[in-house]
Amino acid sequence: MPLVHILDHNVYYETGGDGPAVVLLHHATATLDNWRGQIGLLQAKGYATLAYDRHGFGKSQPLAAWSTTYHEDGVAELIALLDALRLERVALVGHSDGATISLMAAARHPHRIAAVIAEAPHMWIDPEWLYRGFETFRTTVGTSERFWRAMRRYHGDQAEQVVKRWRQRWLDPAFRQWDVSATLSRVQSPVLVLHGEHDIFFPYSHSQAIAARLANAECRLIKAAGHSPHLENKPVFDQLLLDFLASHWPPQRR
Repeated sequence: MPLVHILDHNVYYETGGDGPAVVLLHHATATLDNWRGQIGLLQAKGYATLAYDRHGFGKSQPLAAWSTTYHEDGVAELIALLDALRLERVALVGHSDGATISLMAAARHPHRIAAVIAEAPHMWIDPEWLYRGFETFRTTVGTSERFWRAMRRYHGDQAEQVVKRWRQRWLDPAFRQWDVSATLSRVQSPVLVLHGEHDIFFPYSHSQAIAARLANAECRLIKAAGHSPHLENKPVFDQLLLDFLASHWPPQRR
């Protein structure tokens, strides 16, 4: 099992393919398995891929709680992993928390990040949408035995802790003022912001506002999708992903 010790913990990762490197960052209750459909596609199109379970997820080392700066911790972990695997320059594909970490990494390490695909990113809190979204999740997906079977399959004994940690952090009144939008002005990489039309956690206007603060960005709404367009409308997401990478991080560069 490929594990690497970085910072103060072990991280599980998988690599494959050959070509320009694309790193995939999962969302707040997922693992690298959430990207299986895109990993195979990218490798078939001439890219090398790196996907990993962040600290506290899947096969990586457990983590009981998140600090209010857990996104910053995610950036440090990403850069440490790139260093450990000797990847100098990559494109990032991030979903939700993974998208936030990707944008923050591009701001702080512009020479390392060639392009960013940010799916359902968030850089500040929209309280009305967020709290309503968590309530919707609690009464729908959160009660689904299918969801919990998948969580136990991917996270093992960490499954309940992963969801509890996520809810506690985002619903904590102390986190209500969380806002990392100031970093957006420092992002130099081209960015594609993608948002599902039925996202329950953040409105499309949130993604539009993020794109507007970036120097080189486009924002696209994906129909017939919620918070996870790469799963819920995979054909459209995949085509947007490949077209953007072909323009800004093409396979023939290596």
